[in-house]
Amino acid sequence: MVAALVLVGRVPNTPWLEADVMLGFVLTVAPVCLFVWLLSTRRLSPVLLAGLVGVGLGAAGVLSFTGWLTAAALFKVLLAALVGRLLGRQVAEAWWLAVVALVALLADAWSVFAGPTRVVVERAPVALDYLLVHFPALGNPQAGMGLGMSDVVFLALFAAGSRAAALRAGVGFLAMTASLVLTVALALLWRPALPALPLISLAFLATNADRIWARRPGRRTSHE
Repeated sequence: MVAALVLVGRVPNTPWLEADVMLGFVLTVAPVCLFVWLLSTRRLSPVLLAGLVGVGLGAAGVLSFTGWLTAAALFKVLLAALVGRLLGRQVAEAWWLAVVALVALLADAWSVFAGPTRVVVERAPVALDYLLVHFPALGNPQAGMGLGMSDVVFLALFAAGSRAAALRAGVGFLAMTASLVLTVALALLWRPALPALPLISLAFLATNADRIWARRPGRRTSHE
C-alpha cells in the first residue's frame, strides 16, 4: 500500500492536474481498500487486535506530526480499519447496519457542508494532517485528494458487519470502493470538497437492500 502511494507520486504526470489527481487516486485506492478488506474480514486474536490498534494510533500520530504523511497513511488506515472492524462486529442485525448507513449519510453531508468538518477545513487546516489519508496525484505527491479516516472506519464497519449479518460483503465492498472513485470524480468536476460517506452508504444499501428488507423487524416468516 505504501509502495503504491510512493510510486504514484513519482511517475510522470500529464498536462492536466485533474487527470493526475484522478489517476493517482484510482491507482492507489485499490491497494488501500484491499488492506481495509483484509483487516476487516480476517481472524485476529483479541491480543493482536489490541496491539495493532495501539501501534496504529501511536505511529499515525508521530508520523503525521513529523510530516511523513505517506508513511502515516499506512497506520491511519490500520487504525481506522480496526476501529471499524470492532464496531461492525457489534452490529449483527442487517437492519441496524441500514440505520447506521442512513445516519452516516446525513451526518457526513451536514458535517462537510455546514458542520465540524467545514470548521476544521476553514479554521484549523493543520488538523487535516492527522485526520486525512492522503492520496498523491500522478507525479506530484504534494497534490492529490484526501480521504477521511472516518470514511475508512465505515468501509471496515460495513465490511465486517455485512459478514456478521450474512449480507453481500464482497459485492458491497466493491461497490463502496467504486463509490469512492465516483466521489473524487464529482469533486473534481464540482470543485468543492464532497463527503464520501453518502455514496459509500448508498452503495452498501443498494447492494444489500433486498436482504435487509427481508430481515426487517416484525417481518413474519412463512411458517408463522
